[in-house]
Amino acid sequence: MTALRPPAPSAPGATASLVLGLCSVAGSILLLPVLLGPLAWYLGASAQREAQRDPVRWSGAGTARTGMVLGMVATALLLAVLLALAAAVAGLAFVYRYDAGYGT
Repeated sequence: MTALRPPAPSAPGATASLVLGLCSVAGSILLLPVLLGPLAWYLGASAQREAQRDPVRWSGAGTARTGMVLGMVATALLLAVLLALAAAVAGLAFVYRYDAGYGT
């Protein structure tokens, strides 16, 4: 008879990366939760690395991968918002500097 071993605990940061990734993508309407995307990406990558390096000791590679992917999506959304904001500011600066020659 073989003794059953308890399941390995989840890698450190795997669950945190999933939660941060979910919060950052779900709260992408607001700017503040999207800022958590890069952190979720980092925590997911490090937790996945730990789980793959020592699979007997750590589990949760899938959870970490999911958090990492959600962090990537939130980071892409953050970059898109920042680029749109920069384009809007540049457009406004151009419009206000442009002189049509009429008026004063």
